[in-house]
Amino acid sequence: MLKLAHYGIAASIFVVAASLVSAGQNFKQYPGAKLDDKISPPSSTRLQTQIYVSPDSYDKVVAFYKPLYKEYAMPSGGPMLPSGKQIQWSFFLVDGAKDLSESKSWIKIQYPYVGSQDFKDIRNVTVIQVVSKVQDDAHR
Repeated sequence: MLKLAHYGIAASIFVVAASLVSAGQNFKQYPGAKLDDKISPPSSTRLQTQIYVSPDSYDKVVAFYKPLYKEYAMPSGGPMLPSGKQIQWSFFLVDGAKDLSESKSWIKIQYPYVGSQDFKDIRNVTVIQVVSKVQDDAHR
């Protein structure tokens, strides 16, 4: 009877731990941000990406995510716009991974939105790009 109690406790601890890990990998949507299906790229066999936009400032959106997820500092800042202004960006590791290369789920916050490589589609909105690596059946 005592062994059954130990198994029950161990199973409960496992369920709680698994729930915490799963909860740590969930993306929390920024209040008022809207999913933009028109600019979200189609999912690939490796990555699933959703893009949300917000009229709020870059700093306000970054401040929302800082206490929620581990921030990953890129070695260099964002690229420069033709105007000479630097694109602002920050990365957050939703799954708590060591770095971006090991992460299976991360967020990129960017201002402004740049919709083309020739810089012809620049919008004054803050972008929240949610990226998840897709696991195939062989790696589950």
